[in-house]
Amino acid sequence: MILPFLRLIRFSNLCIIALTQILIRYCIILPAFETESIITGEYPSHLSNLDFALLLFSTLFVAAGGYIINDLFDVKSDEINKPGKNIIEKLISAKTAKILFFSFSVIGIIIGFYLAWKIDHLIMGSVHVFSAVSLWMYSSYYKKRFLSGNILIAGLSSLSLLIVGLFEPEFYRNFIYLLLYAGFAFFVTLIREIIKDMEDLDGDSQTECKTIPVKLGLQKTKIILYTLIVLTTVLLIAILFQYFYDNKVINFWMMAIMFVVPFAALISLVRSAEQKKDYYYAGIFTKLIMVAGVLTMLPFYFYFLR
Repeated sequence: MILPFLRLIRFSNLCIIALTQILIRYCIILPAFETESIITGEYPSHLSNLDFALLLFSTLFVAAGGYIINDLFDVKSDEINKPGKNIIEKLISAKTAKILFFSFSVIGIIIGFYLAWKIDHLIMGSVHVFSAVSLWMYSSYYKKRFLSGNILIAGLSSLSLLIVGLFEPEFYRNFIYLLLYAGFAFFVTLIREIIKDMEDLDGDSQTECKTIPVKLGLQKTKIILYTLIVLTTVLLIAILFQYFYDNKVINFWMMAIMFVVPFAALISLVRSAEQKKDYYYAGIFTKLIMVAGVLTMLPFYFYFLR
């Protein structure tokens, strides 16, 4: 029962979220505070390690609840798209799945408001409420709509990065760095969500979903993907040019190539994709690009903030 439950809450995805938030704190936020303390002589107030752990787990609880409610609403389509993988109504009942969703969401929301109270920005507790409600709305309605569900999930993905900085008011003046990573997460997640819709075309079309592949077909959806991938690549190169073109430590052209090659490979994977498994592998490759982007926080720290 443990392994199916871990699959239900997408344990691997939760690990990526946890890794991302840990890197944001220890490779961007705290080093920025250390640099500021050297200049001003005063270390900015910040969350303790315990409070950060609570913030991390609050995010994971809300996200896990979202994965559960998503599977609950996907029972019929998953019978076609992923036969045997959805454990709801097999190993756990629909009622239990709803209880788990609400329990996880409430725990995350309570922790969120507690931390918001501690930093004297009570409004920040609404971030967890927004996330939980959005995940419910996505699973019950927007996932079946044209593009809106993809954009919503991409936005929530970027929010999972931003939330670490949102709960550190003293970091707001350096928030641009998180916005850059959040923008990357948004576009890559949007690309991956569309690829997943292409993979799930059969089940979605039979359950009356109105996703991009269902409405436009695979070939037109591929053109949309090419556009998004190229746009993401161009924006990345523009950012690299802005911050690293004259840098003496890191070569701009090497960095540009390191980002262009994976996206070029992704275009090739999408272009050659014909069967369901092809889109599955393209989705996995997109997730690897996301993880690689997150891991760039390590050299960012070692070269610029250590």
